[in-house]
Amino acid sequence: MRKIIFIILVLAVLISGGLYAFARKAPDLVRNSLQRSINKTVRIDAVEYRFPWTFELRGFQILETQEPFVGEPCFVVDKVLLDMSPLSLSRSRFILDSVEVSGASVIVRKRGGKLMHAFSKSMRSSPTQGEASPEALKAPSQALPLIIHRFHLSKSSFKFMDYDVQDTGFVMELDQIEAVVSNISFPPTSSKTNYKIDSRLLQGRQQRAAQLNIEGWTQIADYETDAQIRATELLLPYFRPYYAQVTPADIDDGRLSSRAALRIHDRIFTGDIDLELAGLYFKGYEEGGELFGLKADQILPFLKDSAGRLQFHIVLQWDLNDHGLEKRTVIRRAIEQSLKKTLLGNVGGILEKTLQKFTNPDGGLSKDDLDDTLKKVKKLFR
Repeated sequence: MRKIIFIILVLAVLISGGLYAFARKAPDLVRNSLQRSINKTVRIDAVEYRFPWTFELRGFQILETQEPFVGEPCFVVDKVLLDMSPLSLSRSRFILDSVEVSGASVIVRKRGGKLMHAFSKSMRSSPTQGEASPEALKAPSQALPLIIHRFHLSKSSFKFMDYDVQDTGFVMELDQIEAVVSNISFPPTSSKTNYKIDSRLLQGRQQRAAQLNIEGWTQIADYETDAQIRATELLLPYFRPYYAQVTPADIDDGRLSSRAALRIHDRIFTGDIDLELAGLYFKGYEEGGELFGLKADQILPFLKDSAGRLQFHIVLQWDLNDHGLEKRTVIRRAIEQSLKKTLLGNVGGILEKTLQKFTNPDGGLSKDDLDDTLKKVKKLFR
């Protein structure tokens, strides 16, 4: 019995000593592993180890390393909880079973057609030394693969700054984000990354926020995607830098709600989209008073329903390998075709109702009423 007790005490001392040594080295292990995995400047004010595999990172920042935004933040949060897998000790991969983030600020920038974000450089299998941060240059040259089994983002904000549509950077900001993303790998693999995101989209001062919900999966390595997006109450004037890519018409007021099924298969993108516009009012139309090739003043009364809403459906499709494709032309053509189809359907319904009333002695309509309707229809298609 004494020998057994002695052995247990020795094992306890050895385990305690091993844990103490690991606890001392663990913060540097986490820092270096994160640095090598994302290949960007990482700043951490403090790392606290919690038995057995949990780490609390305080004052956590990821800074951009690409021109012209070097040193600007792309991910900032006061506290991050990491549950690290024991397999990370092999030093061949950095595996996180769980990442819990609350109250973070996430920033994504777009310039010259390129997206810059916290993981943008880790999506490359072999980042070039000229683009690496000073801290990354001190680490081993080979990037450390990063695997995150579950990433939970709550009570956070997201800014998308687009310098391609506006020189000063057009900002779309989401807040109150609740997101769960599972099975993340960098460099990307052929496995599916699943996501579910709920948030509000801010649209300027004294304007109610829109709602944005995204759910689906993507294989980041080859872009295979199946996702559903729902947006409600998007304020159209706020998004003029985007809709102006498709039409020069000037929208003074109006809100857009949309449901979209987005798929990418064999690098063919397909968007199946339902659109509903309410309270639509124009300051000015396209040249000649037209909208998408149709006389605006004449078609709008026929396109709107009894509640004043304009509803139509479009299908977009293009090959992601076709880098010379004008996507705005594809979108404009799809809207134009959909409006004409919607118009024909609505006019047909109006004619049917008119004829029914005309043939009904109690309808109160004269032949002049029918002639007037037919004249309006003819004008639409001149």
